Amino acid sequence: MKTCGVFLIVILLVLPSIPLQAEDQPSEKTPFIPKLVSYTGSSQKTLSYQNGSCIIIRDDYGVPHVYADTLEEISFGIGYAIAEDRLWQADVFRREATGRLSEIGIGNASNDYWTRIYGYTTEENTELFSTMQSPYKEMIVAYAEGINLYITEAIDNPAEKMPHEYVSRNITPKLWTVEDSLSIGQLMVRRWGEGGGMELVFTLVLQQLMQRNGILKGWKIFNDACPQVDPGATTTIQSNDTEPPLIPSFSLPFFPWILYESAHYIVRMKQQEQVFCESHGLLYHFGSNGWVVAPERSETGNTLLLGGPQMGHSIPQIVAEIGMHGAGINASGMTFPGVGPAIAIGANTYGAWTTTSGLSDGVDTYIEILHPLDKTRYFFNGRWQKMENRTEIIYDKNGVSSEFFCYRTIHGPILDIRWKPLIGGIAVSSKMAFWKQEHHTIEGVMSFQQCTNITEFEQGVSKIVSSHNWFWADKNGDIGYYHSGYYPIRPTYGMFHRRIDDRFPLLGTGKEEWLGIVPFEDLPQQRNPPVGFFANWNNKPEIGWNHAEAEVGPLWGEGHIVVRIMELLAADEAVSFQDMKDICENVAYHDAYGTYFKPFLLSAIYNTSGIPSDVINALETWDCYENDADLDGFYDDPGLTIFHAWYDALFEQILLDELSMLVKEYSHSLLLHILQGDSSKLHLRYQNYLNDTLETVIIDSLYQALSTLEDQYHTADVSAWLTPVKIQGFKRLGSLEPPSMPYMNRGTYNLVVELPLWIRGSTNTSIAESVLPPGQSGFMDSEGIASMFAYDQLPLYTSWMFKQMHVSGEGLLPNKT
Repeated sequence: MKTCGVFLIVILLVLPSIPLQAEDQPSEKTPFIPKLVSYTGSSQKTLSYQNGSCIIIRDDYGVPHVYADTLEEISFGIGYAIAEDRLWQADVFRREATGRLSEIGIGNASNDYWTRIYGYTTEENTELFSTMQSPYKEMIVAYAEGINLYITEAIDNPAEKMPHEYVSRNITPKLWTVEDSLSIGQLMVRRWGEGGGMELVFTLVLQQLMQRNGILKGWKIFNDACPQVDPGATTTIQSNDTEPPLIPSFSLPFFPWILYESAHYIVRMKQQEQVFCESHGLLYHFGSNGWVVAPERSETGNTLLLGGPQMGHSIPQIVAEIGMHGAGINASGMTFPGVGPAIAIGANTYGAWTTTSGLSDGVDTYIEILHPLDKTRYFFNGRWQKMENRTEIIYDKNGVSSEFFCYRTIHGPILDIRWKPLIGGIAVSSKMAFWKQEHHTIEGVMSFQQCTNITEFEQGVSKIVSSHNWFWADKNGDIGYYHSGYYPIRPTYGMFHRRIDDRFPLLGTGKEEWLGIVPFEDLPQQRNPPVGFFANWNNKPEIGWNHAEAEVGPLWGEGHIVVRIMELLAADEAVSFQDMKDICENVAYHDAYGTYFKPFLLSAIYNTSGIPSDVINALETWDCYENDADLDGFYDDPGLTIFHAWYDALFEQILLDELSMLVKEYSHSLLLHILQGDSSKLHLRYQNYLNDTLETVIIDSLYQALSTLEDQYHTADVSAWLTPVKIQGFKRLGSLEPPSMPYMNRGTYNLVVELPLWIRGSTNTSIAESVLPPGQSGFMDSEGIASMFAYDQLPLYTSWMFKQMHVSGEGLLPNKT
């Protein structure tokens, strides 16, 4: 374990001469943390809205808390405060969501075109917004008006209020619309809640495995590396049911060569989109954890919750923090700038909630058969149907326009067309269970800030159409876990009576259509579990849930990182508020590969003579954590270095020749199953991965690793084999300089909450703390002066400290709660 001292942080803050690390670049040097700068904003502000008003109070870290008598007044204040802190970021988000980034010189028309293929038109969003329920619709209207008040003030007073990004580009922000908020909401719903749609990736994986290994061997290896069910998968709902669902044997699929060409193009475009977004501070990182503890397992008899959404790191951060007080709400937590007055993860007077991405399969790829005389007509239900077609005009920053065509079939947007006159061809479409339903997720999330008990929370979750794991804890002593989303009920057999395999595309002729959507009551969910806690790190919900295309590691395969959280919770019969933080810190530096694979290495070493004693000692003393207790910029244990060199060598010996590069990063579950041998819960179809005995392969890999390390470090002294501490950079989204910090496998935003049980006459309030690096504000003024709240939470984050969330609002506004 390690903890960076506050003293070190303070020293770094006053050393502006240290050069800034390039973002996301590893370094052996201590990371630079930018110096704080002045801010001229007011900590309290009163705004008039319609016939009322709202008061905005900022706490010591600049988090805005809005006090008002109506939901609309609160929403207006939240919109204004978010614009104060994150106007440029919200503007970039709406341009990303609507395919208009190239207008301000970010990316090019092809990037925007790909977005528009998947998205909705402004007219469609106007119609979708009109169907939203009250009070959420009215709250978003007021939110947009709050943003527009700030935009108007910034235009009138650019010296103090116009963000630097607009001034440096000589552009003016356009007024906000409800369609802007809805489009950003749709973007975030999909980015963090879209599961499935990987059929083309699996198609290419199978193709490459067959090319490398032959057809039959490649098919066997594919089913080992990408099994539909891994019986060793760790589940959030723990029960006595240990039998995974039975998955039938599938026949080897065959696809026309033209599909492989199309798949290569689409997968490459999606990869380029991800790289593009990451490089411009539009985060695409995946992974989140969270856990809740019941009263019988807590030290105080109260419920506890910790949330850690992992979305990567940008400056400003992808989320902001807000507080809402009045009209029946006292709540504080995390929100996405521009979406609306919605606390996605947070706490209120009665309870607390958090979420992780669910990963279940709600998206399918369809192959459309095209007419030989018209590429815009496709065969469906015995007839040639006409595709929907619209023209999109995309402008660059110089006003130069480009025209593109966007097509849709009954299944959804067309991603690629491969067609020749008189011959015909195919089109590839994407069918999403949540298509034109994303606003229901927004409604569900907006309901959480007003929930008073677990039943109301469950009702809110039932609205959500995207794939998430939701956690709740409250003052009634209830905890709950819910796996949300719309998931198709697929037919067992398709065209030509072929068995449907969820890992591969469906035929769009009408013979392989969905039969319905899994009802909410059939989704994985549980209240107050016998074990006294729930924990999730994007792992499988429950043993009988089979709505994943494939259970590959580290997603749902065996050897999951969530196990360490569960072990720590199970070993602590009296979990405290501090324990929740300590568990978060523990798993942030835990090396799961070491925990799962090191025992195999040591077992082989103990049965072999001649292994150097210093190597054995280094491996034995390494505790499978990334330790840097002396803060010298190197992990303290040579055993860590030896282990990872051995693991890489072992992978090369056993799997490098067989595996496709597309599946290499998800191969650790397969490697674990191979090492488990007869004890593996997953029966491997290919039995000849090893070219010698397992023990021999392990030891040969170790000697190869030792030779590599001796060459790399230019010494045989094992104590000198230390790995540099990994450095986490922040992606730049705007004018603020990106800082860096030691890598920690933890949330982009972290909150921890303790909820005292309701006792008559008691005045106990919730304990709620959070941290959001580098800070709440993304504002830099026209002269290049940044807000004092731009970097001030980075020292907290790197030293494992938290700040008060002020859920009740007390203490910020006198005589108003």
